[in-house]
Amino acid sequence: MKNALYLQSGGPTAVINSSLYGVIKAYVNNTDKIGHLYGSLYGIEGVLKDNLVEIEPDLSKYDELKYMSGAILGSARLKLGLPEDDDRYVKIHEIAKKYDIGYILVNGGNDSMDTANKLNKFFAELKEDIVVMGIPKTIDNDLAITDHTPGYGSAAKFVTKSIMEIGLDINSYRKGRATIVEIMGRDAGWLAGATALGKLYNLGPDLIYLPEIPFDRKKFLDDVERVFKEKGHVLICASEALKDTNGEYVSVEDKLDSFGHKQLGSVSKYLEILINSILNINTRTIELSLLQRAGAHLASKIDRQEAIDVGEKALEYALQKRVGMVSIIRDSNNPYHSHYDLVPLASVANAVKTMPLEYVNKSGNGMTQEFIEYVYPFIDGDDIGIHSSDIFLSQDKYTKVNK
Repeated sequence: MKNALYLQSGGPTAVINSSLYGVIKAYVNNTDKIGHLYGSLYGIEGVLKDNLVEIEPDLSKYDELKYMSGAILGSARLKLGLPEDDDRYVKIHEIAKKYDIGYILVNGGNDSMDTANKLNKFFAELKEDIVVMGIPKTIDNDLAITDHTPGYGSAAKFVTKSIMEIGLDINSYRKGRATIVEIMGRDAGWLAGATALGKLYNLGPDLIYLPEIPFDRKKFLDDVERVFKEKGHVLICASEALKDTNGEYVSVEDKLDSFGHKQLGSVSKYLEILINSILNINTRTIELSLLQRAGAHLASKIDRQEAIDVGEKALEYALQKRVGMVSIIRDSNNPYHSHYDLVPLASVANAVKTMPLEYVNKSGNGMTQEFIEYVYPFIDGDDIGIHSSDIFLSQDKYTKVNK
């Protein structure tokens, strides 16, 4: 029997280890078809360094994986070139032979699917009987040809909860300041947009800015000034990758990451300078940073279950000699229901799914009801601990005491 190799790649999420649990579950159910399941320590780097661990066919030993953030096997950001130009493929082939690998499962996002696609083509050209499978994962929700990605739902829930609590803090004062919260997501505004869920509890951001909508300084300042005059404070959520009308990042560092992407600067600091210097409004910036992807304590129930499912499906599909990335297909919003299928790795590798413009309001500074219905299932049924901000502060909810 052939053996399977699983590796984690790219940025961790609150549920990437749940996908590993799903892979182990499929392995336990198919020990008559798989000899051994190996995990690569630190992604593709572990393969290149022959740094593998054996995973036992005993699901009870790995139950904690379902509730653990981070990448338990270790992750890496390592870009492979084309096989004809990159001699590292020789080492990968050597390791695959050494451990009699018949199935390789790559758990990651856009760049990781590029790695999976290159490995699949490499082994196919060698006529090696090795199936390469992609398991989707990213909080950015920007993988193509899937309704959403495991990791996004939990990150969406985390940023929603965080913005609501920041809103409660801001509402504690009659007159406050401008507060800017910077949200991850790179070139897609899915995660920043999710903060609009707070509006269901009267605690969402006043303004939301996404990379899909060209950033207009004058309009931004007009928006901020208008809300501040109306409320005495303003809460702004901004994607880390805002772009101007020329398509250039408004805040970027002069260096690239290991995949050749521009390193983004602090967009919140950029916006703070604008507000301070032109509107003379006291401003505070908040970067949720790694907490957005590490908050397993606020993981979405649906997100966790789907993360398990795609891991399990990936190995099951691989055993059927099918190649591709597991895709989540949404059947309905209310009640929420989805199913799974495979999509070609070549169609997903390096492709970016951006926010559809119909999900953004006409003013370009908030989200539509259609988007709320799209993202709501990820918090539906979960206790987020806040129900409304207007229990006392709304005039019709309490009677003033007169003495």
